[in-house]
Amino acid sequence: MAKEMSIYKQIRERIIDEYGQCLDGERLPGERELAEKYSVKRSSIQYALRKLADEGVVYRVRGRGTFIRRKHEQVMNISDISLEENKGISGLVRSYGIKVKNVVLVSGTITGNRFLEDKLNLQEGEPVFALHRVSYGSEEPLAIEYTYVPKKIFPDIETFDFRMVSLYEYMEDKGHLPEKYDKRLRVVRLFPKEARYLELPVDHPAFSFELIGVDSERQPVEYIESFVRCDRAEFSFTTRL
Repeated sequence: MAKEMSIYKQIRERIIDEYGQCLDGERLPGERELAEKYSVKRSSIQYALRKLADEGVVYRVRGRGTFIRRKHEQVMNISDISLEENKGISGLVRSYGIKVKNVVLVSGTITGNRFLEDKLNLQEGEPVFALHRVSYGSEEPLAIEYTYVPKKIFPDIETFDFRMVSLYEYMEDKGHLPEKYDKRLRVVRLFPKEARYLELPVDHPAFSFELIGVDSERQPVEYIESFVRCDRAEFSFTTRL
């Protein structure tokens, strides 16, 4: 292991020296080519690239290769999302000092969707307001979010422009701010629509969140499905024995 670490440090320094000034997103040579270039085993290159990815120097896309990540870029740790404080994706991006812009794709009322009615504990036929948005950080798409809220709780919601107005500020003003969430996190491969909005290849991996928010009376007031770019975010957790 000590020898492997020593080789890793040498490879790390050489990659940074030779490729550190490459453009963001520029692809590194393949593992076999790097192994031949540095006269080391391919397994050593693989180990080095994994460690460099952990450090945020590069990022890896399965089936495509390893790509440079510029040092000045910040990678969001989505473990920092405090949904109980209604920080959300936009709030998280802002906390990293990144300029945020939300682009509304769709907004309007949906009726007859039993899946959404079930998630929001609604009776059959009760209307749901849908708000689909893409969040940009420094002009780069970072996440797409599909939000659904019960129209009976927010009857005037369609009169607001959520390009300019914070959804959570609106919900707080109406006395139904989400206080707790049921959460589900998965890693998925993007479908064509989400890939297009996030400017990524189809089947590119992404973090997928499913959230149901309840207010102080424990009634569901929000259902969210969101997709966050894996190459611009990381997720970490701590286990206790």
